[in-house]
Amino acid sequence: MKKGFSFNDFLKNNVAWVILALISLIFTFLNPRFLTIRNLTTVLDQNAYLVVAACGIVLIQMSGNLDISIGYQMSIIGVIVGTLLLKTALPVFLICIIGIVIGIAMAVLNCWLAERLKLSWLIVSLATQNIFLGISYLFSGSKTMNGFPQGYLDIGQTYIGKAVPLAVIIAAVCFIIMNFVLSKTYFGRYIYALGGNEEATRLAGINVRLMKYMIAIIAGFFVGLSTLMLTSRMGTAQSGIGPGTEFTVITAVFLGGVSIRGGEGKLSGVLAGVLLLGVLTNGMQLAGIDTYWQSICKGALMIGAIAFDVYQLNRRQKVKKEEIAKMEESALAAEKEKENK
Repeated sequence: MKKGFSFNDFLKNNVAWVILALISLIFTFLNPRFLTIRNLTTVLDQNAYLVVAACGIVLIQMSGNLDISIGYQMSIIGVIVGTLLLKTALPVFLICIIGIVIGIAMAVLNCWLAERLKLSWLIVSLATQNIFLGISYLFSGSKTMNGFPQGYLDIGQTYIGKAVPLAVIIAAVCFIIMNFVLSKTYFGRYIYALGGNEEATRLAGINVRLMKYMIAIIAGFFVGLSTLMLTSRMGTAQSGIGPGTEFTVITAVFLGGVSIRGGEGKLSGVLAGVLLLGVLTNGMQLAGIDTYWQSICKGALMIGAIAFDVYQLNRRQKVKKEEIAKMEESALAAEKEKENK
């Protein structure tokens, strides 16, 4: 029997898109310049690197873990790549690969420490983020690097057909690939299973340890790529670039409907979460609203997303208890009927 329409289910799966539409409508009334092709292209360009980073972080979150060190990983990648670009004659392509490998190495380190110490990724990343930031400042000497070769700047500053930023195309390709992986492959199903119940996943014969390392490798790859996109678009690299990105990405993941416990969510929702935060920042800037209010709004959205997730969990548990109670009542009624006969 086909299940009827449920407003709660619709809201749960599309809450970020609904809020995005409402906020866009509000900002359009506040400033007509908001809903123009030029401004919308700017929003997409400015947030393309966040979409790429989210493609990796969402895997960690869906598997039931949380990494809050990605902004500090970006800090290290940025200054190392910047140093190599300015002080060596290595090809830009090779330097980009080195940057991505460094991202993978740091993500794998977090995974390894969590496995060896039997700790959550959240606790491990809370410690490693300070280590990464310290290494970054030691490496950069607190200096800002600029004057990168054009070949590197093209990654974040090139427009295809003078209309579509290359960064947006890169983000779109990453999104399409990861959306396919999560929704159409066994690997994607295993990630959901891992976040839903790790022990049950292990008993089902899935190599949980290998899965976690594969997730770390993919996440590290996307963090590395997003760093290249950010620093090439800005044309500079410094230790201060990166920290804070983790909050934006994790907020977007929660806004997109990915459960804080893992095991559920869609990448399309995460995309809506990234765009929502981007539109919020852009719209408030056009409206002349202070940046401090932007931080307050983002924090409030994160709290709201977590509260909604908890509400959905409690609602599901209540429905489950009611179903179990009905089954028990039916079983007792059947028993009594059998006894009467």
